[in-house]
Amino acid sequence: MIFFDTIDSTTTWAVAHFAELNDRELVVATTQTAGRGRLDRKWISPRGNIYASFVQKNVNSPLLGVAAGSLAVLDLVRELAPAQKFHIKWPNDIFCGTAKISGILSQYICPRNGAPGGLVTGMGVNLNMTREQLASASQEATSIHILTGTPCDYETALHRFEEILHDHAGILKNAPESLFARWKTENGLLGRRVEFLAGDGSRLTGLFRDIADDGSVILDEDDGRTLTLNCGDVRLQTRA
Repeated sequence: MIFFDTIDSTTTWAVAHFAELNDRELVVATTQTAGRGRLDRKWISPRGNIYASFVQKNVNSPLLGVAAGSLAVLDLVRELAPAQKFHIKWPNDIFCGTAKISGILSQYICPRNGAPGGLVTGMGVNLNMTREQLASASQEATSIHILTGTPCDYETALHRFEEILHDHAGILKNAPESLFARWKTENGLLGRRVEFLAGDGSRLTGLFRDIADDGSVILDEDDGRTLTLNCGDVRLQTRA
């Protein structure tokens, strides 16, 4: 594990130093000054939470990187708050009910000058965020502390997370089909009526019927069409 007290972004640093990092290295910071989520959303990064990027070499599927990272976070938060129900929200967030607790992004690094390529998967997990800190978030969010009513031990959670990440990296390498199958199963909106917010700003509604082999949403739209959508955001339908 490589640890920083303060850094702009663990993923930015890991991508810049990818060639010299070991396979399955975890880059961690106590706080970030320029953390980012999907669709260029700002990730609030006060102390007491996990901000980490995981390096995997000779892996070329960002989708499987997201799947492995999502399942690792899912297993961690279920251990930390066993009374709560968590799920993956396509493609890369972990939710408890309607509140986000984690986001995951995976970036592909091309092989260069004979050196292996691979993935850098960035993950943020809200362990000790307070309601006041989350009030400025762009969407409803929560933390382990809020859910359990008890402060979460940061160091214990971080080291356990590293163990879980290594377990899932092994599954990705040896049984990627089973990893993908579980990632699909854990998607909490699968089989439900949703709104799909496309990258161009359009809004589609229908049944989230399935996830394609490339990770795309298969949506049975209300007008009878079946669409395959790979860029945008999905949420439970809240209006007719």
